[in-house]
Amino acid sequence: MKFGVVLPMIGSIADTDAIDAVCDKAEAVGLDSVWVIDHILLPYSIGARYPYNLTGEWMAGQGPWWDALSVLAYAAARTRTVGLGSCVIVLPYRHPVHTAKTIATIDQLSRGRVQFGVGVGWMEDEFENLQLDSFHHRGALVDEQLAVFREVWANDPASFDGRFYRFHEVSVTPKPRQRPHPPILVGGNTDAALERTAALADGWLGISLRPSGLAERRAELLRRFEAHGRDGADAPVAMLHAIQLTDDPDHRATLADHERAQGVTGTLEQVVEELREFEEAGLTHVIASARRLGRRGGGLEAVLEGLDALARDIIPAVNG
Repeated sequence: MKFGVVLPMIGSIADTDAIDAVCDKAEAVGLDSVWVIDHILLPYSIGARYPYNLTGEWMAGQGPWWDALSVLAYAAARTRTVGLGSCVIVLPYRHPVHTAKTIATIDQLSRGRVQFGVGVGWMEDEFENLQLDSFHHRGALVDEQLAVFREVWANDPASFDGRFYRFHEVSVTPKPRQRPHPPILVGGNTDAALERTAALADGWLGISLRPSGLAERRAELLRRFEAHGRDGADAPVAMLHAIQLTDDPDHRATLADHERAQGVTGTLEQVVEELREFEEAGLTHVIASARRLGRRGGGLEAVLEGLDALARDIIPAVNG
């Protein structure tokens, strides 16, 4: 199983020095990847229900949130070997030709290290404040954007005539370093996300599931791959999750169900045991949330200590 971390681009730890430190540490300890998360604006009043926890409450707040694609480009220059991923870019917020050009450019700058996680978005309030009318047809919009990406990455001149996007004999460069394109991972836990993965993408990126839930969703994903005449057995299955360590073996039992579902929490032995359960369920890539990595309490020091623990204690025990 591979291991990555979200860069410290969100909340109180969002800082250039912190991004530098995590990029450097990730490469120094041999982590597989670093990742970014996408929002353009965060309304102070959010009516939408957050779909990736049991309470529906948006927990990130309205603090600093740096631009995902800018940070990804910066990380491409700061690093040399670690993979670069997005979990996820909310596709309806941008024109697909612009997105395709940006991702291809970062793939070239990084010499072919991009993993392109994409999503449809969940926060209707953000769509409204961006003056976008696409929230209720965002699934169809994203399906068409994925087709646009393939067209402009493969062809020059490129042409497209769809429901939402149309262009005729245009040049969109550069092409991605990876051919035919960077791996596309569809984010989300819904049936629609699994269908989009099986029909149009290379892999799936889940969010905050327990091992049993991941196993159930992956089984459904494999059924959908088969329905599309594709073999999904080797398709990447990644997941964004928290990893929090404690010295108290009884701490996990004190957590409410909604807290327990939001991450792998416990002693080193308990965390390793649960990550092995995820691996048995089909998980191939864990993406740790930087804000909830390491010891409880957060901060950059906790993140860096968490990365050391991942490399020194957790990864060898899970993969050994």
